[in-house]
Amino acid sequence: MPRSLARGPRWATLCAVWLLLAPVTKTTPESAHEFSRLGTVESLVQRGTYQLDDSGFITTLDKVFRNGHFYSHQPPLLSTLEAPIYAALHLPGLAFNNRTRELTVFLFVWLTNGLALALTIVVFISLLGLAQVPAPDRYVYGAVLPLGTWLLPYAVVANNHGIAGLLLAVLIYLLLSVEWRGTTPAKCLGLGAVLGLLTAIEILPVVSFLPFVGLYLLIRRDMTSATWRAFAAGVAAPLLAHAAINIPITGDVIPAGFHHELFEYAGSAFTEPELTGSLKYGSLQQTIPYAWQALFAGKGYFTFAPVLLLGIIVGVTGWRWWQRARGVQLVLLAGVVTSLAAALLTTNNLGGGAVGFRHATYLAPAMLTLLLPVLAGRRPAARAAAAAVAVLAGASAIGLLLFAVREPWMGLTLPPGPIGPWRDYFPIVAKLAAGTLFNQ
Repeated sequence: MPRSLARGPRWATLCAVWLLLAPVTKTTPESAHEFSRLGTVESLVQRGTYQLDDSGFITTLDKVFRNGHFYSHQPPLLSTLEAPIYAALHLPGLAFNNRTRELTVFLFVWLTNGLALALTIVVFISLLGLAQVPAPDRYVYGAVLPLGTWLLPYAVVANNHGIAGLLLAVLIYLLLSVEWRGTTPAKCLGLGAVLGLLTAIEILPVVSFLPFVGLYLLIRRDMTSATWRAFAAGVAAPLLAHAAINIPITGDVIPAGFHHELFEYAGSAFTEPELTGSLKYGSLQQTIPYAWQALFAGKGYFTFAPVLLLGIIVGVTGWRWWQRARGVQLVLLAGVVTSLAAALLTTNNLGGGAVGFRHATYLAPAMLTLLLPVLAGRRPAARAAAAAVAVLAGASAIGLLLFAVREPWMGLTLPPGPIGPWRDYFPIVAKLAAGTLFNQ
């Protein structure tokens, strides 16, 4: 983390957001995605294997079959990095497969995805400070804007998208630091490590942020052999770790989810046309209706979180402001557009049973950063516009709390359904109040 993040107000904000997320954090896994991830973590800690064969989560649909064993189809590095958290919870006897299951799920999610959102907000506040957004505005914008995006519902369940959002936020902070303060081997090492982790965890950055960040550094005149070595070492470390784990599972470095042949087993829920990783549309006429459903109607990625679309618009129209960081602006715009295009062209199920177009969840910090021409403006018109953006994000946060946080693994569409009972929103509170937390 950048040193500036150690300042008191930022950590106070982190603690406040993290504590506020606790009551809405889920206690029960409700999707194949969660079963697959939690099953891998459980197997690593309790059986020392990536195999799901003996896990209570073996029923997940998100699995592959190779050499007589089932494995999660998700990239394995994140589960490996999260395993120590479950191991610490397991020491006093908490587990995913005993009567403490719901408490264990709650603590695991809160300590991973919940903490990731709180840290993302802290990084975004620091990023706004780097852009000279004055206090207290930077704290208001830094907290409200991320909460008005899909990062909020994905902070209360186990998934990779929220963690990737944190990594992208740190990546952007480091890019702006390099842009405005110059390169150093330490910065380039951190930049590479974060970029490598992001690529290994979210996959889409392999065709977007990985090449564009590399190109950005290539055209900088202050890159030296030392900074290039540091950057290369940073990128290589997580990717080599991924390869070391993934090769025994699939036979190569390609994640299991892209090995369509590994889904060919009795009872498999997927067929070749449904699997991610290949082009799904042969023409623009076929792609546009799907993109419309993903981004505006149906899943409503931009409709429920309009500050994200505003970010792209301001990222283009604020061309003059971005003269001070043109390279970073182009990396963000190109990274967002390429990631969205890749996600839309290689999927056909709108991300499955999940709120929003979940493959684009991690892009929120990039789109919010593109709002800097408005957020950092000093003129009265810019300050009024920034306040309006914050109000819009606040309204989105309320809407997401009411309709998405209640059940993140559902097919939320426009118009949203009715508001549920309070127990749906505060599961840990409801369990404690009813005395059923340990009734399995």
